[in-house]
Amino acid sequence: MRGVYISQDLSHAGGIEKKIYRQIEEFEKNNFTIYKAINPKRNIFHLIRNVIPFFSKQYFMSDNINWIEYDFVYIRKGAVLDKSVIGLLTKIKLQNPQILIIMEIPTYPYIDEFKGLLKWIIKSKEKLWVPKLKLYVDLFVTYSDDKKIYDIPCLNISNAYDFPEHPPLIKCSSDSIQLLGVAALCFYHGYDRVIEGLNNYYQSSKSQRQIQFQLVGDGPVLKEYEQLVKKYQLEDKVTFHGRIAFSDLDRFYQTADIGIDSLARHRSGVFYNSSLKGKEYLAKGLPIISGVKTELDSENLSFYYKIPNDDTPLDIEKVIEWYDSLKKNMSKKELTNFIYKYGKSNYTFEKTFQPVVDYLKERETKRK
Repeated sequence: MRGVYISQDLSHAGGIEKKIYRQIEEFEKNNFTIYKAINPKRNIFHLIRNVIPFFSKQYFMSDNINWIEYDFVYIRKGAVLDKSVIGLLTKIKLQNPQILIIMEIPTYPYIDEFKGLLKWIIKSKEKLWVPKLKLYVDLFVTYSDDKKIYDIPCLNISNAYDFPEHPPLIKCSSDSIQLLGVAALCFYHGYDRVIEGLNNYYQSSKSQRQIQFQLVGDGPVLKEYEQLVKKYQLEDKVTFHGRIAFSDLDRFYQTADIGIDSLARHRSGVFYNSSLKGKEYLAKGLPIISGVKTELDSENLSFYYKIPNDDTPLDIEKVIEWYDSLKKNMSKKELTNFIYKYGKSNYTFEKTFQPVVDYLKERETKRK
């Protein structure tokens, strides 16, 4: 089968960009021929154009494709489903009525990830154009647990990570506990809950253990976090490292004890999410704390700690109790290897993307 993979530029988000190319590799490993229609890095002109009514264009690398030559299209949804997206889908189906159109929705629901005027612009555009999607899209690939979105059937898959061949290296553990958060810091990551929790812990009489929070990344809420740390005088407990090259992250993972996943997805209206960051933590052998339901919830995993899906501060004392219980039965090295092996058995790209490959092969068989 021949297919076209369409995506906006995501070079600013290394983990997501890597995921796109790994999905393409999975198609190619299964004998699909893929044409990559991935936008180059956007400039200020593209960003301004995309907020102007009737002038936005989401996928400008797909202009000169002869769609009759292809069996399917795999489109990664961008920020907004606007007139240009429907125009592209119309063009594809007019040229090739038999072509399969699959659209990946990385997060759903997504509208509450935006704020203010931008949110109003996106909602206004989508109210007009989203109802037309069902005329063209055969299937949504989603990391949510929805069975239908916009009256279109969903294929639910899990996020994945490119697991290394061998378990990660770790440095010797100490009595202190190192919490690690790696993200493009947005309000729904909820790391303020960790900072508030640390403040409560160090204000209490039970603060016997040293608990530190290493925060890697930058984003819209970085200054808010910095102000909160300054307010509580936690500068020696919380360290901001800024944006780090993807290749340099291992030095933080090697000294971390616990990976902090998103703790406030409820703020963006999301109550189930197959977290990409969670899979990276698995690959690094880290126990995980999450504030949103994921596929790990159903597994009764000792190394996965779920906290309430609300704005309450992280209870550091309970985190210490949970983490110490993990280390009662195995060393840190054994725990790291156990988590890594679990992740590698369940969340490689080969395994999680196979349902998409199977769907296309099955449709092709029926068509023949």
